[in-house]
Amino acid sequence: MKIASILTLAAALCAVSVNAAAAAAPHSTTTTKHVAKATSTTTKHAKATTTTTKNHKTTAKAKTTANAKTTTKAKTSTKPATKPATKPTNAPKAKDPCATLAQEGKKEGLSLSYAAVKGCYEAQPFNADLAAKTLAAIENSLGNFYAFVDQAKSGPTTVSGSPLQTAKVDIMGQLAKIKATKWKNDYEFQMALTYLTLSANDGHLAYTNNCYRTATFSQPLSLYAPVVNGTQDVRVFFVDTTVTKSGLPKDPSSLLDCKVVTIDGQPALKAIQDFTDRTSAISKDPGVRLNDALASTSWYSDWSTSPGGFAKRWEVPAKSSMDYTLQCGTKTQKLTIPWAVEPSDNFEANTFKDRATYWNVQCVASPSPYDSNIHTRALPDTEPAPEKRVIVAPAVRLFRERGTIALPKGGPRNGDGKAPSIITQATHLFTASTTIFYQLKGSSKNTCVAVIATEEAANFQYDASDYTDFIKGMQLMQSKGCTKLILDMTNNGGGSVDFAYFVNQLLFPTAKPYFAQDLRDNSLVQGAAKMAIKSTRGLSIFDARGYVSDATNKAYKDGSMFTKGVNYSRGGATVTFSQRTYFEHSWPFLPLKKNALKWKPKDISIITNGFCGSACTMIATRFAVVHGIKTYSIGGIAKRPLSYFSFPGGFVMDNAAIVSDLRSIQFKGGKTAPVSLPIMGYLNLAVGEIYAKDNSTLPIEYDSQWFAANVHLDQDPVSARHPDQVWVKIAKDFSK
Repeated sequence: MKIASILTLAAALCAVSVNAAAAAAPHSTTTTKHVAKATSTTTKHAKATTTTTKNHKTTAKAKTTANAKTTTKAKTSTKPATKPATKPTNAPKAKDPCATLAQEGKKEGLSLSYAAVKGCYEAQPFNADLAAKTLAAIENSLGNFYAFVDQAKSGPTTVSGSPLQTAKVDIMGQLAKIKATKWKNDYEFQMALTYLTLSANDGHLAYTNNCYRTATFSQPLSLYAPVVNGTQDVRVFFVDTTVTKSGLPKDPSSLLDCKVVTIDGQPALKAIQDFTDRTSAISKDPGVRLNDALASTSWYSDWSTSPGGFAKRWEVPAKSSMDYTLQCGTKTQKLTIPWAVEPSDNFEANTFKDRATYWNVQCVASPSPYDSNIHTRALPDTEPAPEKRVIVAPAVRLFRERGTIALPKGGPRNGDGKAPSIITQATHLFTASTTIFYQLKGSSKNTCVAVIATEEAANFQYDASDYTDFIKGMQLMQSKGCTKLILDMTNNGGGSVDFAYFVNQLLFPTAKPYFAQDLRDNSLVQGAAKMAIKSTRGLSIFDARGYVSDATNKAYKDGSMFTKGVNYSRGGATVTFSQRTYFEHSWPFLPLKKNALKWKPKDISIITNGFCGSACTMIATRFAVVHGIKTYSIGGIAKRPLSYFSFPGGFVMDNAAIVSDLRSIQFKGGKTAPVSLPIMGYLNLAVGEIYAKDNSTLPIEYDSQWFAANVHLDQDPVSARHPDQVWVKIAKDFSK
């Protein structure tokens, strides 16, 4: 059976699942997000006003008199009045931090307090039953489907000049340790799971509990790490006073480009690297992780600058403020700037009033309408077909959640004249949904630039404009006399596998546009494959009819892709994967009937900051590994190789989508089958892997030899704000 929609399956499975896009779906009761003003008032908790007193008793010894004798004067005695006893009372209850958080969330201005957020998180008690269900969901999904669960124990190959540096991670072993640990509260338990998945430094892998992401923590100082006069140091990129003005000098702009010497008493660069190594997970290259922590300028629908993960984070900081030592010229300044705490998109305003109701609203998943299991609220009642899913990789989602720096309004930008001039050395030619096209000015006018921001293209069978507009932009550049081409893929988190195949085929029409891929194979997968092959729906990830054999170039008609797997040595063990495959592909507008593109590999260069993941990797590495195109990477750690791509794992799903997929083919799978998460959140994982060469036995994700760019460029104060300065440098290299 031939699956006509397999390209759309590829598109759907390339980054992260629908679970993230639907994470804000309403519960069974109507909720109001924090951006809405409260329309009803709630009764505040009354403060305990009873003062506890000790039970004082006043006693007096009764004076006794001798036996009655005749006396001339009678003795009298008086007893002091006894005070009424006060009943003992309990000590006053401590203020519920979640109640405080609820009240803060109702106020205008969207400001929360550090103490309330931290206190509310830590107030959630450890629940052994919920922990067991959470662990079962994670263990069953990662143990059965995560493509790199075994290789992670060995880490990347050791190759001279490799930029990769990441810890070896025994994920299943660490899950067992987490299970055996006695946790003080649910927050500590949940964060241990999150940090474990982050430690693999795979941008496709993440466990996220939205219960503890209801707030964001921001600093007004966005930082970067340029190299000036041969020395790399941390500097202030921008001061965003819309975040907070507290702790800033009278003239905040005076801090611009000041050196940051220390942060919270540590050397600034070390403080940032330590933080991003723990929380970024975007790459196995520490240089790319450093870039992710710092401010960066890129195009995605518009030119903008991200504040970086260090300045805007979800992790609760160690304290309520950050201490800086800055050097501005010859003057040293010390600043203490409080964290600005705001509700995130996960914050459900006006829906909880205390710790217990916070837990019910923000933490526990709603019951599934399909079975007796608890399901994440994020999964919609009807799972959409893969081609309709909105997919974003965890690393990309985190990057986008940070938002952009509120730069001051300035001169005209190419296009609409509303934002500061970022691009000054190139002329804007055309804009597509995924890409913006430029021609350099002056002596470099023979060079054009395609800034490919994403591969998130619509299914061309329903709307071909994302594809045809890309063709239009490429042909327009060629018609302008551009004989040289730069592909800027900075901060590109991927998207549709099919669109990546399309770009590869467009520029190199006679070459294969794909890398071979495979999936994990085991008894559970084989059982699912046997059920999927009987399905008439044809959309399951386990349906072999949705793949083409890399060996025969024919679509599968049976389940042999899974039932006749291939053994590899991974992480010190022999493990089984499916046969190697690729996704079926064809486009009615390719090959081009006229105005075919004429650029050769020697005429093309690629520039990224290392954040080029998933489907972006499928373009960049295909061009470099197969066609020998020159690659550049910028930023990172000075005097150290830097990757030009990250998280190349083939395609990704989340736990909810896997559960839904298995349910759609009526496969139960027994005790080791994935189950729904009992919490509001998601578990994302790469279920496929790709290989650089036909004879490769290790996937690109851990094959260190391919990562380093041909040229590592240092960031400087000008190029950090104007990416076109880098384009000019690359254009000059074409003539060398």
